[in-house]
Amino acid sequence: MTMSLEEFRESLTRPDLRGSLGLQLTEVEAQQVAADPGSTQSWYAYWLSLRPAAQTPPPPASDAPAYDAPPPAFDAPPPAYEAQPTFDAQPTAPLVDPYGAPTAAPVDPAYAATAAYPGYDGAATGNPAYPGYGPVADGEPAKKRRVGLWVALSIIGALLLIAAIVVVVAFTTARHWTKVDSPEKPETFHSEEYETGRYDVSMDDVNPCTVNQDWTDCTNQMSATYTAACADVELTETATLLCTEYKSAIDEMKAQDGDGYYVATLGSYGNLHRSAEIDTRQVSNDDYEPAVTHEAVCYLGFIGECE
Repeated sequence: MTMSLEEFRESLTRPDLRGSLGLQLTEVEAQQVAADPGSTQSWYAYWLSLRPAAQTPPPPASDAPAYDAPPPAFDAPPPAYEAQPTFDAQPTAPLVDPYGAPTAAPVDPAYAATAAYPGYDGAATGNPAYPGYGPVADGEPAKKRRVGLWVALSIIGALLLIAAIVVVVAFTTARHWTKVDSPEKPETFHSEEYETGRYDVSMDDVNPCTVNQDWTDCTNQMSATYTAACADVELTETATLLCTEYKSAIDEMKAQDGDGYYVATLGSYGNLHRSAEIDTRQVSNDDYEPAVTHEAVCYLGFIGECE
C-alpha cells in the first residue's frame, strides 16, 4: 500500500520517519517543503516516481534504515516517473535551485483547484517553496519608493525655501524704535524763606528828643539812632530813602545849633529800627528721574516688540 500525501507530509516533519523516505533533505528544507502544499505535492510525486508501483514504504523500525539504492543526486533533474491513476497529467520533476536545493515544480491542475488540506488558503495560489519570498513585479516597488522619496524631498525643500524668504523679508523690513519702559519724572520744588543779606529800616512815632531839651543833645540822640539803623550795612531801596531823609534832618539841626538853644517843639521824626530782609525762594527736592528706554525691534508688524 502506497503512503498517502498526508502521511508523506507528516513524515517530512518527523525526524524518525523522514529518513525512511530516502530524500536528501535537511531539517530546515523538510519543514519548508511540508509547510508549502505545492512543494509537498511535487516532492510526493517525485518520491512516488522513485518507488515501484507494488512496493510499500518501509516501516519506521529504526532511526537509520538501510536503502537498496542511494538517494538521487540534486545536480540533475530527477528521472521521469510513471503516471499514477489519481493524476490527470504527469507533473514535472522538481526544479534544481542554483544552491543545490530543489524548488517547487508546477502544480498539477487537479491539485491547484482545491486546497491541500482544510484551513489552508495558499494552495490554490501556488505559493513559493520558501516562506517570505513572494512574486514581485520587476522594479515596481523600488520605483514607488523613489517617487515617494522625491515627493518628500520636494516638500521639505519648498518649506525651507519659504522659511528662508520669510526670514529675509522680516529682517529687511524690521522697524527699530525707542520703547519707554519708565517715563521721565520731572523735578519738584518747595518754597522757603531766607535772609537776603540786606536790611529794612523803619521809623516809629516816638521822637528821640523831648521838649526844652538842649538842642545839641537832641541832635546827638538823632545821630545815634541813625548810626544804629543805617550805618555800615546794605539797605533795601526803601530803607535807603528813609535813612537819607533822616540824615538830612540831622544835618539841618546841626546847622541851626547855637549856644543856649533848646527844643521848643517836637518834630515828626521818631526812633529808627533795622531788620534783616526776608524773601522767599523755590528749592529743589532733588527728585528728578530721567526716562528709562531701550531700543525695540518689530518684525513683520507683529513679531517682537511692536507698538
